[in-house]
Amino acid sequence: MSEIISERYLLYLRDMSRKVTFGSTTGDFSQVLVRSTRKNSKNKFQRLTDLRLNNVLSSSADGFRRQLDQEKIGNGIFCGMGILSGTYTKRIGSGSALKLIAAPTIYGQVIFEESGDASISEWVANYDIATALIARNTDEEDEAYAAFDPDAGKTGSQVIQEVEDALEKVETSDIRSIQRLSDLFLEGFKEVTETSCEIMATPLACIEAGINARDNLRRKQFYYCPGDWIFFAPIPPGLSTYRALDELAKERREKV
Repeated sequence: MSEIISERYLLYLRDMSRKVTFGSTTGDFSQVLVRSTRKNSKNKFQRLTDLRLNNVLSSSADGFRRQLDQEKIGNGIFCGMGILSGTYTKRIGSGSALKLIAAPTIYGQVIFEESGDASISEWVANYDIATALIARNTDEEDEAYAAFDPDAGKTGSQVIQEVEDALEKVETSDIRSIQRLSDLFLEGFKEVTETSCEIMATPLACIEAGINARDNLRRKQFYYCPGDWIFFAPIPPGLSTYRALDELAKERREKV
């Protein structure tokens, strides 16, 4: 019994660590694909690439060198599944303002080994997008009560939980299933926020359309680019803690 309790407590600590890591200002990934807000900055989209996951996995020797280069500036190499860009309404006093989202709905860090091997150890739902959309579009008390109301629509919290629960059951190499969960994320938050969405062909076109919706069109609108895309970004400070707790929980489970 004590082993089971220990495992459950480790899993609890792991989940709390994940929520802190991927849902806080220290690891904010809701706008991670836009490096600068300055309109004329040539480095604004420096984190974006047009590479797919297979591109980097098939050239992992070069990837290891790139990983070392990124680590020198505190970055990691990530794969984003389903790029979401666009706007949401943030309440400011008695008024409101349009804020930008520019991030993958689901992502994982690509780890390269000196031997040439490369893999993604886990995929994570983007809590920062969810936090922004839930906090800005739904009263927290209403969100809590809706979970017990059979006539209420799906809440943002339920959407993110459904995606996260499914991620834990999917193999990290099962790209098609991860993409379906990214689509589920999108459809859920389209409904929660009552926001329409346009499909875009590339991450860059997707992000530029989102910025245009905020700065020029001045309307609430989502843009979505399906597929797996490589990007560079700072590694959230608590990521190592989360992974350590996850490994400890797995070891406990194997022993039992």
